[in-house]
Amino acid sequence: MSRIRRGAPGLGEAEVRQAVASAKLRPAEAGSVAAFLEHEPSAVTTWVAPGPAALARVLYELALAGHGDKVAAPICAGCGRGGLKLSTQRPEGAVCYSCRRPHRACSACAEQAVTWAFTESGPVCRRCYRPPARVCGGCGRTAPIVRRSGGGQADLCAECYRGPEGACTSCGATGRVKASKALPGARLCRACQDRPARVCADCGRSRPSMANWPVGPLCDTCYCRRRRNPVVCGICGEVRIAAGRTGGGSAACGPCAGRPELHAVCTRCEFPGDLYSAGLCARCVLADRVGELLAPARGEAAGQLRPLAEALGAAPYPRSVLAWLRRHSAAALLAGLAAEGQALTHEMLDGLPRMKSTRYVRELLVGTGVLPARQENLARLEAWTSSFTGALPAGQARLVGPYARWQIVRDARRRAARRPYSSRAADADVRGIRIAAAFTAWLDHEGLGLAELTQADLDRWLTGHPTMHRGTRAFIRWAISRRLTDKHLTAAAPRWPFPSDFLDTDELDAQLSRCLNDTGLPREVRIAGALSRLYALPLTRIVTLTADRYTQGANGHGYLTLERNPVLLPPKLARLIREQITGAASTSMVSPRPESPAFLMPGRVPGRHRSVNWLYTQMREHGLPVRPARNTAMIEAVTRLPPIVVADLFGIQPGTADSWARYANASWAAYLAARRDDTGRTVRSTDTARLHGPKGAGGE
Repeated sequence: MSRIRRGAPGLGEAEVRQAVASAKLRPAEAGSVAAFLEHEPSAVTTWVAPGPAALARVLYELALAGHGDKVAAPICAGCGRGGLKLSTQRPEGAVCYSCRRPHRACSACAEQAVTWAFTESGPVCRRCYRPPARVCGGCGRTAPIVRRSGGGQADLCAECYRGPEGACTSCGATGRVKASKALPGARLCRACQDRPARVCADCGRSRPSMANWPVGPLCDTCYCRRRRNPVVCGICGEVRIAAGRTGGGSAACGPCAGRPELHAVCTRCEFPGDLYSAGLCARCVLADRVGELLAPARGEAAGQLRPLAEALGAAPYPRSVLAWLRRHSAAALLAGLAAEGQALTHEMLDGLPRMKSTRYVRELLVGTGVLPARQENLARLEAWTSSFTGALPAGQARLVGPYARWQIVRDARRRAARRPYSSRAADADVRGIRIAAAFTAWLDHEGLGLAELTQADLDRWLTGHPTMHRGTRAFIRWAISRRLTDKHLTAAAPRWPFPSDFLDTDELDAQLSRCLNDTGLPREVRIAGALSRLYALPLTRIVTLTADRYTQGANGHGYLTLERNPVLLPPKLARLIREQITGAASTSMVSPRPESPAFLMPGRVPGRHRSVNWLYTQMREHGLPVRPARNTAMIEAVTRLPPIVVADLFGIQPGTADSWARYANASWAAYLAARRDDTGRTVRSTDTARLHGPKGAGGE
C-alpha cells in the first residue's frame, strides 16, 4: 500500500486499503505488485506494459471508487483497450476477460481472434458473428435479436432495442445510456460515449465512428444520412438502405452486402429506411404523436387545428418535429391550448404571458393558416402603449395617454396600411412615447404645467437631454395643435449627423470581390454583402426580397427589381441568386403554404423571412461591415448618376438621394477650398458651407 500511495500522493491510506481489499489480492500477487512498483513507481499514474494483472485490478477498484483522475487506466495487452478490468496474466501482459479466451482462426474472415461463437461453418469472431433471427417482440419482424427475452420483457431486434435508461455520468442527462469502455463504472449517453476516431468512408474526415458497415467506418452524420435516405440497390434493384458498394461503385443494400440485419422496413407504411420506434419510421411516429398532442381539442378548436396537424405531419424533416414536440416549451403550450377546447384567436393569445414560446405558437398558427395574418409589430405597439400609459401617474396619463393613442399609434396605423410596419419603426414609436412620459415627469418635478411652460424652460430641458430633441419636438407640436401650451414655443429640429464611416475604394472593391468569389462564405452572406456594396441596400430591405423579383432576360442576363425598374446584375451575383432560389435551405420546421411569399432568404417560421439581426450578426462575424460599405456605395452612386436616377433604381426617396448628392458635392467643395487655401488664394464662404447630411446617413 505504501508504494501505491508513493506513486499517487493524492490517495489516502484508507482509500488504498479499501481498493486492495476489493481487488482480493493473494499474498503472492501482493508481492508481485510490490516488486513491480519498486522498479516502476510511476506505473500507478502511467500504465507500464507489461504490468501485473493484480496491480490492474487495484487501479480498477480505485477508479470505481471515484479516483480515476489520480491513477492510470490499465491497458489490455491483447486488444489495446483501456479502462477494463484486467483479470488474467499472460506472458505479454495483463489481458481483459474477452482476450483471455482462446484465439482461433475465424471461419469467416480467417483472422486469429477470440472465438465468440461456434457455428455450422466453425468458430467465428465477434465481428463476424451474426445472432440467429427470431420474431421480434416489438415490431413483429423476423430479425437478429440483440436483447433476449426475460424478466417479463420480449425479444427485441436492433431497431426496437434502445438500450437501458438512466442518468449519464458525464453530462447528467436522463435517457438511454451505455457502459463506457474507457471510464470504469461510467454510463454515458450517446453524445458523451467514447468512440474511436476513424476515417469516414463517405466524407473522408477523421471523426468518431458511429458504425462499421460493409462500406467502411461511418461518422455520425454519414451514418444518419444513409439510414434516412434509402436508394436503389445496384444488385437486387430494391429501394433499401445503402450499406455497401458493388465492384462498380454503385450502392448495395444490407442483405446483398452480407448484413441482412441492416435492412429495415416500417411495419405500417413499409418505408425501407431508418426506423424510429417500435418498428415504425419517423413519419408514422410523428403522425401518432401529433394526433396525441391535438387529440384533446374539441368543438371549433378541433377544426381549427386540422391544418396545423396536416402541416406538422407533412414536415420535410419529421425527426426535427419529433424533437420539438419532446423538448420545446411551445409544444407544451400548444397542447394546453388544444386541451382547453376554446376557439383560437389573436385576442386569446394576447392574454397569455409575453414569452418566446407564445410568440412562436402564434407565428406557427399564422404560418399554417389557423389564424389570419396581422401586423404583429403594430399589435405589439398597441398592447405596450395600453400597458405603459395605464401604469403612469394620473397627471401624466392625462397627457401622455391621448398623445400615445391618437398621435403615435394612429400614425403607426396609417403607415401600416401603406407598407409593412417594421420592428424598428415600432421601437422608434415606443421611444417617442417614453420621451413624452419623461418630459411630463420633468414638468411635474419642476412644478410646471404645459400651460405655464416657457421657451426658457423648454430650452433648459433640451439642453439637459440632447438625445431627446426629436421626441420632445413631436410632443410639443402635438400639444400646440391641441392648444395645451403656448403656440410660440419651438423645439429646434435635430441636425442629422454627417456620415463618418466610409471605406476607401480599394477596400470596397476587395470586399465586393470577396462576396462574389469566396465560396467559403455562406451564400446568404455573399448575396447580402454584394447587394449592400453595389446598390447600397439596407439589410432590412434585403431580407424582404422575394424570389419573383429576380428575372432572367432573353439574353441570359439576370435582373433584380429593387423598386419599380429591374437592375442589371453582375453575372456572378446573378448566379448566386439563382442558386439561392433553387437551393435555399429553409430553417422552418414546417413547409410554408403555397400562397405564402417565397422569400429569397426564408426564415425559421413558415412564410417569414430571415431576421435582420441574424443577418447583421453573420455579416459582422465574417468581417463585412454594413454601414461603411453602404455609405461608400451611396456616395459612388450619386457622384456617377443623377440623384433622380439613383432614387428610381435603388428605391429610395428622391429627397434622400438629393441630400446624398448635395453632401457629396459639399465634401468636394470643402476639399477644393482647402487646396485653394493652401496656395494662398481667397476662399469663398460658399465653398466651405456645411450642408445637412442625408436622413439615415448613418446607415445600418
